[in-house]
Amino acid sequence: MDTNRLKRFATEARNILMQGVKNRLQAIGFDLKTGKPPEMPQKMEGGAVFMGDTVTTDFYSRWMSLYNNICARGIKQVAEEAAYTWFNRFMAIRIMQKQGFISPVLAYESEEVRVPVIVSEARQGRMPQMVADVHDKLMELLDDDSKTNEQFALLIVAYCHENPIINKCFGAIADYTELLLPQNILAEGGFVSMLNDSEFITDNDFRSAELIGWLYQFYISDRKDEAFAKKGKYDADEIAPATQIFTPNWIVKYMVENTVGRIYIDNNPYCEAKDEMKYLVDTPSGDEALKVDDLAELTVADLACGSGHILNECFDLLYSLYVEEGYSRSQAISNILRKNILGIDLDTRAKQLATFALLMKACQKDNSFLDGKVMPRIYDMPRPIAEAIGVDDDTCNAEEYLKETLPHYLLGGNADMVQELTDAILLMDHANTLGSIMKFDISEQTRNVVMVRTQEYEEQLANGEIVPSSIMLLMPYMRIILALTQKYAALCMNPPYMGSGRFDEVLSKYVKDNYEEGKSDLFSVFMQMGMERLAPNGKMAQINMQSWMFLSSFEKLRKQFLTHYNIDNMLHLGPRTFDELSGEVVQNTAFVLCKHVPVEQGGVYYRLVEGKNCADKEQLFLSQIHGNEEGNRIYYNNVEQKNFEKIPGSLIGYWASEKLCRTFQYATVNDKASVVIGIKTGDNNKFLRLWFEVEQRKEGILKTDLESINDNGENWFPNLKGGEYRKWYGNLEYVIDWERHGKNMLEHINSNGISDARIRPSNFAFYLNNGITWSRIGSGKISLRYIPKGCFFDCNSPSIFSANYSIESIMAILNSKVSISLLEILAPTLTFQIADIKKIPLPEEKVNKPIIQQNIAISKSDWDAHETSWDFQRNELLSIDEDTYMENINYEVEKHFEETGEHICIDPAAPQLDSLAWRIEQYKQKWEHKFKQLHENEEELNRQFIDIYGLQDELTPDVPLNEITILQQGEISIE
Repeated sequence: MDTNRLKRFATEARNILMQGVKNRLQAIGFDLKTGKPPEMPQKMEGGAVFMGDTVTTDFYSRWMSLYNNICARGIKQVAEEAAYTWFNRFMAIRIMQKQGFISPVLAYESEEVRVPVIVSEARQGRMPQMVADVHDKLMELLDDDSKTNEQFALLIVAYCHENPIINKCFGAIADYTELLLPQNILAEGGFVSMLNDSEFITDNDFRSAELIGWLYQFYISDRKDEAFAKKGKYDADEIAPATQIFTPNWIVKYMVENTVGRIYIDNNPYCEAKDEMKYLVDTPSGDEALKVDDLAELTVADLACGSGHILNECFDLLYSLYVEEGYSRSQAISNILRKNILGIDLDTRAKQLATFALLMKACQKDNSFLDGKVMPRIYDMPRPIAEAIGVDDDTCNAEEYLKETLPHYLLGGNADMVQELTDAILLMDHANTLGSIMKFDISEQTRNVVMVRTQEYEEQLANGEIVPSSIMLLMPYMRIILALTQKYAALCMNPPYMGSGRFDEVLSKYVKDNYEEGKSDLFSVFMQMGMERLAPNGKMAQINMQSWMFLSSFEKLRKQFLTHYNIDNMLHLGPRTFDELSGEVVQNTAFVLCKHVPVEQGGVYYRLVEGKNCADKEQLFLSQIHGNEEGNRIYYNNVEQKNFEKIPGSLIGYWASEKLCRTFQYATVNDKASVVIGIKTGDNNKFLRLWFEVEQRKEGILKTDLESINDNGENWFPNLKGGEYRKWYGNLEYVIDWERHGKNMLEHINSNGISDARIRPSNFAFYLNNGITWSRIGSGKISLRYIPKGCFFDCNSPSIFSANYSIESIMAILNSKVSISLLEILAPTLTFQIADIKKIPLPEEKVNKPIIQQNIAISKSDWDAHETSWDFQRNELLSIDEDTYMENINYEVEKHFEETGEHICIDPAAPQLDSLAWRIEQYKQKWEHKFKQLHENEEELNRQFIDIYGLQDELTPDVPLNEITILQQGEISIE
């Protein structure tokens, strides 16, 4: 499936439909900015007058309905709803047509006669059922072939109401929506033309269950972008589009096969379906297996189901299991839809598509389900009860109504039951924000009564019996209560990813009160919620952000899960999991948890972080599913969870060896040094400059104590600001405005209400002192640099200072391969936070300090050799002299002796100081020698640290040449 083509189709379709709807709104008198019409239709006997014309009573009533909806919800939301109404129904009709379930309703009569079949057939007397007044109106229009658009509008609405799949999946079309059918819907280049002529979607695509999900994600992509661009908290209606993302199919299969599939195999070890599960990890559950005597008891839910992709895969697997057990197609499908599968989503549009997708799955197996009599259990969130019963938003009125009505629903029930259900339904006033994380405090007795009564009402409806309206009104609430209090055998989810900074007040408070350990992100809330919804020994699979494995903000959550639950297996996916998301910010993990305490045999982990894209990660997994091949370290089995306790913060460092974990017994950087963050100005454009952009004498720039600053009127001083990957020395580029001892900056911050800026008086003691620093935001590897006296540092250049441990030694350790291995566990993201660096273990000082000092000196000379350094003196070619010449010769002599043990003598020729070619050659030799010396020194330091930490079997001292951070401007190529 070519998702790029699908994206183009969905984006173009949305633009065409939205523009058509807006044009219709303007044509019938609405201002697109204000939503207000310049005039209202005036009702009169037999019709109405509007914009100088006489209109029908039907038009008047639909126009007024549209007007009232725009007043209530805004013109933008109404336009979005209308455009999507046409999009999803037309797409559903086209999909059903391509699968042979219905006649070609939207296809053209022929290439020459570009009139939809539904209109051609109506002109011949064959038309869908419709109410009498609509039928009469259509008959009048059919006499005029020039009114094809008007005919089509009536016919397609009637068709959507008549077709049981379209009607039950998407609901009735609102009375005013017909007014907003774009005038160009049938024109060349219009939406129907796109459906009939487009090469964006192939016939195979139309038969794929994934099509609906991809189209929906791409259709709402603009809305997602708007939400991402917004600063601060999301509104309730922004949560769904901001958090929708389509899960790659192979990862869905992995999740389904290792939950639903694994539970079934544990109960039926010789089942034939096992051979078809190519993503099944070999982790038998043993005594902890969930016992399932009847396949109908193998319940599975996706409580953030989106457009139903995961549920579709659950359907396919369950269907094959039912068939293997000898069920008929009809009974298997009926059981799956009624008993096994359940989905919930905040987004009504997504819920509709998930319902449709599952029904298409069912109909592909047995087309008798086209009658819509057996519907999937996919739910969205009901309206606030006060809105549903048509009263003011007044809790007292709603509560009184519930206490009067609930006994009728329950056919009795005591006061406690009524109160429990009243509280649960009132909580759903916030359902459009809280969604599936809502907790309902109801007793088992109350739940059983609700379940029995609700099943009775569902059966009555299925049999065509009349159910009282008051009962019908309460049923959506009861369905959600039952769904969110059930204990499932399995859960499979791609939950929403949304940091707590985006939570509104309602969501933030509810999460803190009910999901304290997972409050940092919505996905971690779903992790907690999911385990609570599982039956004992049940299994939950999720794909979410890898941050919960490593970041300190998830430490309580990690400890809770590592203590109480078992990690069966995990795909550590890292970046580039979702091909449609560029960059490495979104880094993922997919995993299966079992609701029992950790087992001694440990879990199985797959390290797929190096995969270049989603498909590459899949191949890595499949090629190493049973063990490592070709020297790769992809597969890690029998990893005991108790090992993670040895790592500070209980990080999920599954690839860390026993020896590497033992290094954490040493004292840490935090024990021996002060690790501090610097200034955050709040306005870098105002307070930072490159050093050569200000008029300041060098001796004015370099001060050594805060008290002497500003004595001579200078106000610009060196400031470290992170920078590129560079070790030992450098990135000294900026100066900071510290006029009036920083008071100007502080006043600017206070007067402009810049809440995230920092000037930390507690860190003033470290400014202008010798230390070491690193760039907080990196590209995978950390690089420490020496801080000379006289410098400030900011939040992107956190720094380390120590009076009782060698700063140079700390820098060497953090620049070593040992540190790289430790930080892959402690900080496997794009940032190196202070908390991560503090945890690095430090051995006793046994390193060669002269080597470190030489590394600093070489790197400083490289930095100062460029005009961008404030210590630049002159062009390097002019610095070549006789001393340089002799140093080059002596270096060759020493190296020859080191390599061969032989003493040689090189008789120097006369230096050619007036030859540019000679100077260039000496320049190259000088810097090649320095580069090789730095490379040799780094490997020697690595060797020393590997020996100190006892990691000889784990690491080698080798350093790639591209990690030597001098000569990075292409001056000399060294191979």
